[in-house]
Amino acid sequence: MLKALERAVGPADPIETARALVVGRSVRIALCVDGPCEIEAIGHALDVCRRLLTTTPEFAHYRIADCKLL
Repeated sequence: MLKALERAVGPADPIETARALVVGRSVRIALCVDGPCEIEAIGHALDVCRRLLTTTPEFAHYRIADCKLL
């Protein structure tokens, strides 16, 4: 999962750390994203997840279920 995330993330993406938990057919991704404001950081994190789902065939059937700001 993290290798696929690394392929989906561009070199200019401001992601400090990433963690993934895969349990059965469920995947949780925690991204530490730097940005000038919370809304932009959330948008960037969702964009990274969208790119992961569209560029990685093995995760194409997954969908983003929710997003939480920690």
